[in-house]
This record gives sequence, structure tokens and C-alpha cells, in this order.
Amino acid sequence: MTDDPTAASSRTSEPPDLRGGTALPSPLPPPPDAAAWDERYGTADRVWSGEPNGALLREVRGMPPGRVLDVGCGEGADAVWLASRGWDVTALDVSGVALARARAHAEAAGARVTWLHGGLLDLALPAGGFDLVSAQYPALRRTADARAERALLGLVAPGGTLLVVHHDTHAAEGGDHGGFDPDEWVLPRDVAALLGAGWAVEAHEVRERTVSGGAGAHHTRDVVLRARRVGGA
Repeated sequence: MTDDPTAASSRTSEPPDLRGGTALPSPLPPPPDAAAWDERYGTADRVWSGEPNGALLREVRGMPPGRVLDVGCGEGADAVWLASRGWDVTALDVSGVALARARAHAEAAGARVTWLHGGLLDLALPAGGFDLVSAQYPALRRTADARAERALLGLVAPGGTLLVVHHDTHAAEGGDHGGFDPDEWVLPRDVAALLGAGWAVEAHEVRERTVSGGAGAHHTRDVVLRARRVGGA
């Protein structure tokens, strides 16, 4: 999701193909955190700023459009922005409420996006199937076997880019993360720790950020990880 955590579980069936504004029923029950996220999205007409994330705008500048996966797309601002610039966008989220808003946003913008209802580990996504995998403030639970981190890496095509952005957890005053425990969630450093010889790290740094509104506007610093897959492994 945009700017806040969500969870993921696992599934091996083919994902539903949701293009444009058409919603198809999910063949399996929703992910375990879906109800909580639907409730959160239901508290406001719009939770996030409605603008694409600044780190995404900066990092994809100059990239030729290709196949992109938006992990935790929320209300769809990033997905719609990418689609409007020629990218072949697949966007996933555990919240059906968020996806309904994202589809409406895409329809209004005339953007074509494949919307998937599920978490990163819920869906049968193609290995090495994306030229860009973008995880902006993903809510992926940490596990001993680093399942989510490995899934992100495995989805990037040779020559493709992995972009993982999260809030700087060291920036919270007095260690107060507002009920968010950084040790429970995948952060850019966790992904970076798995990058071996088949990857070139092009950026891994803390950056200042400014957001005009939305639930994440109080965060002022992000950690940005951008890595390019230079081999098939």
C-alpha cells in the first residue's frame, strides 16, 4: 500500500485479470489483512494524497516504458501515472475498497491497468516478468526465510529494476513509530541484504521528502533502494 504497511500470504492459482474498470471476483478468500485495510479505507473518501510518489517520479525518469508491477498500489496514483506514460502496468493490493478507487481513477484518466486483488505472495505472478518492480512503502511482513524479499527479487526481469521505498524508521522522534514496529516489516535494508553478484545497487540512501497531503504527509525522510538485475540469477 501507499505509505503504510499491509500483509501478504500465499497462493498458486492464476490471478484474475482486471483491466480498465472491470472487477472480476477473486477465486479465493481475500488475504487475512484485507478486512482491516478495507475498514481503514472506508474511514475517508481518500486516504492518500492522490499524487504519484516522489521517489517513483525521480527514479523512473529516463527509463524506457516496459512491464511494471506496482506492489501495494493503494488508491492507484502510481499505477495510473505509469500507465499514462506508456508503461504496461500490473497493480496489486489486498484491499478491494482501495482497488475500486484505483479503477475509478484509471477510468477517469483513460489509463489501462491490470488490477489484481491480493498480496505479493497471494498471486501467481510470473518469475522475471517485469522490467520494473516498484514497492512504495510496502506492507510486507518479515519472515525467517525472507519470503517477501525473495519474491520481489524473483519478479524482476534480467536488466530490469527493483525499486523499494519506505519511511526512514530512524527519523521517528524518541523511537515512536505510531504503533508501527519496524522489526515486523520488510524494509529496504532487508531487500538490500539479499542482493548478490547478479545485482547492481544504483541507489540506497536516505532522502528528504515533502508530501502535500494524505495519511503519510507527516513523514519527512525516506529510504530509497534502487537495484538493477544484471544477470539471470
